[in-house]
Amino acid sequence: MVESRWWTRAGPGFLAVAVLGLLHVGPAGADDRAWSPAECPESTAVRTSPEPAPGDDPPAAPWYRLDTMLDDDLSVRGQRLTVGIAGAPDARALEMDAESFAAGPYGGLILTGSDDGLVSRLRLIDVAAGCALTVATERDVIRRATIDPGGAAVYEFRVDRRTRADLGVWRRPLDGSAAGLVVPALGTDLRFGRTFATELSWSIDGSRLVVQSCAEVACRTRLVDPAGGAATLVDDPDLGEVIGVADDRLVAYVACRGLPCPVVAVDLASRDRTTLADDAGLAVVVTGPTGPQVVHEVGAGRSPVVRAVDLDGRERRRFLPGEDARRLVPGAARARAGLGMTAGWIAFAPNGRELSARDSVVLRRVEDDRTVALEEVAR
Repeated sequence: MVESRWWTRAGPGFLAVAVLGLLHVGPAGADDRAWSPAECPESTAVRTSPEPAPGDDPPAAPWYRLDTMLDDDLSVRGQRLTVGIAGAPDARALEMDAESFAAGPYGGLILTGSDDGLVSRLRLIDVAAGCALTVATERDVIRRATIDPGGAAVYEFRVDRRTRADLGVWRRPLDGSAAGLVVPALGTDLRFGRTFATELSWSIDGSRLVVQSCAEVACRTRLVDPAGGAATLVDDPDLGEVIGVADDRLVAYVACRGLPCPVVAVDLASRDRTTLADDAGLAVVVTGPTGPQVVHEVGAGRSPVVRAVDLDGRERRRFLPGEDARRLVPGAARARAGLGMTAGWIAFAPNGRELSARDSVVLRRVEDDRTVALEEVAR
């Protein structure tokens, strides 16, 4: 356990929102209680618990879902963040500014960012305690952020408030010391065109920060060693959204418009490619008993078969479609939702993201297809 003190897109992003049904008009669902979290005590500490061992049953972990709220004229009026604990009957919802995001869970915490047009604020929500604490107030626009696997710092992607120019990725220690630039702004590349969205994530082993910057279809990805700052750039214009990074391989969709798409594994040293799927829908990289695997839907129908494949292309198993048209829950950037899970498990939910739907979310272990309903994990 690591402990540190708390202190005081149009483009492809919109397409992902539309495809997964993220747009929300009207009041929250009956299961959501309107909520404004109280401030956590200053003595509260950030705790990030170690991941349970692969194969362990899923813990009663936090989850979140972010929905866009629209006015009658379809203009964006805000974001609704819904949070809860797996197995608990209630969910809580709070409204945030139109330019907002959420990330995690990190142990028992959800990281949120919201910009009111004057300043950006980062907050950490302790879902179990029902409180939140402000981590940062910044005049630049913080578009995305993540917490490092050790729980020591927040990494922020910033843009200039007036020009929206890329200002790079900044590291903000959670001990209250000043933030510093760790990844410089990404230069212009005419092969890609304008960058619409930048996402932050971590390699499966937590050793590298993954900074993905996407144009209309194709993406450039930088893999950064936080210890030394060295970065590896993957800038092939026929590569699209990153699914995950494991065993020195970048797993990504081939650049295409809409799913299904081919999925490839790119060796970061040689740049050799292995085709893992020809027609993948939603996909995620997980840790299996034999090493990292890509779990993906075959095609993108209402209830597609799900397939697990090693990074060398060898198929491990197939899962029958889930009941009630459940879909595989992909990475948090695509789903705009996240759930704390034990390594080696995957989640299925309506639309691949409706984590708050009672009696509708199931967790499955890749190794043997053991299935647990979300509401049972706390029992």
